[in-house]
Amino acid sequence: MDLSIVIPAYNEERRLTPTLEGWRTWLNTFDGSAEVIVSDDGSSDGTPGLVERFAAHDHRFRLNRLPENQGKGGAVRSGMLAATGAYRFYVDADMNIAPWHVEPALALLGSVADVVTGKRSLSQYANAEQSASRLAAGAAVQVARRILVLPVISDTQAGFKGFTAEWAEKVFAKAVVNSFAFDIEVLYLARRMGARIAEMPVSVEFRDESTFDVSRHLPPFIRDIYGIRMNAWRGRYD
Repeated sequence: MDLSIVIPAYNEERRLTPTLEGWRTWLNTFDGSAEVIVSDDGSSDGTPGLVERFAAHDHRFRLNRLPENQGKGGAVRSGMLAATGAYRFYVDADMNIAPWHVEPALALLGSVADVVTGKRSLSQYANAEQSASRLAAGAAVQVARRILVLPVISDTQAGFKGFTAEWAEKVFAKAVVNSFAFDIEVLYLARRMGARIAEMPVSVEFRDESTFDVSRHLPPFIRDIYGIRMNAWRGRYD
């Protein structure tokens, strides 16, 4: 398999169909073998059934189902380790970053990088984001991760990252974070192990149905950034 696209999903039945259709349209133009894996994070709605029905008509799509909810990091990790592509990407379920970004990312992975991470325009994001609390939460996360674990990388949270198969298996075999801080952990691990990381500018289409809830998700997010540092100090990543 040349390419794997992993989409983590938790109770995404209502908005997943346009995403799958969008990826199918792009796959029809892709010159190579590819799979799209929806990694279902123990959804309680009809997400798994929707994916299975979609896959029944297109063998390039398949369901990877976690038996219970773990968090986005757990869903991404499971999907990336279940993938079979020589290049493996994970993207968001709302397709806020269009599939065409894969091609320039593949060019980087095939030449100068082992890992590619999307970099959003800060001004574009700030203008599009309508929630002041989410903007403040994002700033707090970036300050914490720069101080504690990852002083480099402009944007850790863009929902678009690609790996060679070798580096996907190295990184996700060691990753343990299930919260939204998992993006920071995988980039930290890749850098720690010597991967060549390329930041690639991406265009983002704003979606007003973010699954990130500041009051519920920010505290474990910050705690897990600190946990990444503690894991490193304790040798858990060695």
